[in-house]
Amino acid sequence: MPPPRGTPNILEGPGDYDVTSIIHSESYPAIDSRQFDFSGKAIFVTGASRGLGCAMVLSFVRAGASFIAAGARSDMSHLAKDVATTAESTNREAPKFLAVNLNVADPKSVEDAAALVEREFGRIDIVINNAGLLGSHGGITDTDPEEWWNIMSVNLRGPYLVARSFLPMLVKSPNPYIIQVTSVAAHLLNPTLTAYQTSKASLLRFTQLIDAEYGKQGVTAFAIHPGNCPTDMMGGPGGLHDFEKHIFVDSSDLSADTIAFLTAEKRQWLGGRYINVTWDMPELVAKKDDIVQGDKLKNRFVF
Repeated sequence: MPPPRGTPNILEGPGDYDVTSIIHSESYPAIDSRQFDFSGKAIFVTGASRGLGCAMVLSFVRAGASFIAAGARSDMSHLAKDVATTAESTNREAPKFLAVNLNVADPKSVEDAAALVEREFGRIDIVINNAGLLGSHGGITDTDPEEWWNIMSVNLRGPYLVARSFLPMLVKSPNPYIIQVTSVAAHLLNPTLTAYQTSKASLLRFTQLIDAEYGKQGVTAFAIHPGNCPTDMMGGPGGLHDFEKHIFVDSSDLSADTIAFLTAEKRQWLGGRYINVTWDMPELVAKKDDIVQGDKLKNRFVF
């Protein structure tokens, strides 16, 4: 479980313990993607070569997706093998898998990726903007302007470019989703990571604007905090400081299976929202009517 309320936690954000009475740090039976049927669906995940992105790809394999494209700048031959192994071990038909060499900050690279997916799959149903950079810690006057702006470019411009290139395909899907992997850092004011926190806060607003522009065309855009996972971006479990180890306890499968659960059926009421994957999803969905009816926080970042 995440650290109990009141535990020293520099990453505690609004709603962490209040939206649902149950919170999770591992995947659980209600969101296990093996119970869903994504046959015929096409998925595209950026930043997919490792960590959260890799877990998302494999979750959709377990859910039976027919087409999966994985975008990254690094080699993905290992992921292709994991896709085949996962499909076999879960008695699913192996999806048509497409490894896409992708730089999300490069407009031409993103446009080429969209054209390739359309040519190979003929459709797209779910796009997950997962690629991101953390950057170096440092006060504003100590930061490198080029590094600072590169973080903004990958974390904010990248999702914009992906949305811009894939939305024309998404609107043709009967149940299209675009999911932004943001962070609780969007709500925090922890010094020394100004580019990262600014980019994630901006990404939340951009998600809401996608909903405002394309929600009426059926596109459901929402943002997730993927939990506090000790991924390679954080230096892995071995790279954490002692004051962080009790915080980074969430598994990558939790965020992956949460996305599968939320996109397994049409849930347009999620449009424009920020969702913490540690919340209990069945409990959250059970609150749908109360959230939609009244919904004083509809145009804000949390429920």
